[in-house]
Amino acid sequence: MIAESNVIESLMKRMFSVAWLLAVCVALPFAHGADISLEQKDAKSSETTGMGSELEVNYGFVAGGKAHTGGTDVGYVSEQNASLKYVVSPELTRNLFLRAGLEWDRYSFGLTGNAPLPNTLQQISGIIGIDCQLSDQWLLRLEVQPGIYSDFSDLNFHDLNAPVILGASYLVDSNLQWFFGLRIDPRSRYWVVPAAGARWKFADEWTLNMMFPEPRLEYELNKQCQIFFGGRILGGTYRLAQDFGDTHGLDPRFNDTTVDFFEIRIGPGVSWKLLPNVTLEAEAGCMIHREFEFDDPHTVIRSNNPAPYAQISCHVNF
Repeated sequence: MIAESNVIESLMKRMFSVAWLLAVCVALPFAHGADISLEQKDAKSSETTGMGSELEVNYGFVAGGKAHTGGTDVGYVSEQNASLKYVVSPELTRNLFLRAGLEWDRYSFGLTGNAPLPNTLQQISGIIGIDCQLSDQWLLRLEVQPGIYSDFSDLNFHDLNAPVILGASYLVDSNLQWFFGLRIDPRSRYWVVPAAGARWKFADEWTLNMMFPEPRLEYELNKQCQIFFGGRILGGTYRLAQDFGDTHGLDPRFNDTTVDFFEIRIGPGVSWKLLPNVTLEAEAGCMIHREFEFDDPHTVIRSNNPAPYAQISCHVNF
């Protein structure tokens, strides 16, 4: 029974890890399943301004959930997460746009008991890339995100990383779009990961938006408001402090190691178009899985007990 349980746990871990990597791979090129409209908007606005830009702000809170490793409870972990992303897209040619911007993403954890976890995981990175329209159906994106990915305890060269994103979208028609992506990250346990997704408007009011990290089923109440039910997948790879193991009473190999953070949330939400270019979103539900996977020594700390969460977001296109 113990061996069977370990096998099942290993398979679940692999499934969640791959799911997170697929989510990040697809999400970064085509966030919120709206990149098709973004590309079309940029092409249209470039006729008059030659420039498009986007701003995204998020804040979320997760109540305390029990964490464990190897069957041993290590306390409760609560969480606050906040992010800010700004990208400008000046026109280089009729079918080619530059992407340049900044992104900040922070997770702050409230720890109780003996949880050997970092209090903070944080990313501050640049965004450098291009969008290219090959034809009426095909759009391509190449993007690099150089920056600092760490717990920000003692910044050094090891905290630097530069994931590369390759993405493509195919417009079947106005109701169906396919998306393909490839993420390359030398810091991750999986350096190269492919992925795919789709957005299908199958009825006047209904849209199945299978775009990670926020897959959801949407229902349009009117032109300004829609409700949805879906998931939200969060994650990243971060370098820890050079004395992380020493200060937490752990094996010295935990010093200067990397950790993959991964979390799944599900629940309903509402989206309200406050202005033609400003959208507010609010959602609430349960965090159903959280995982910290340390690279060396390989150790996994999980939270599988559901914990309530709430999140608000604002998206602005200029």
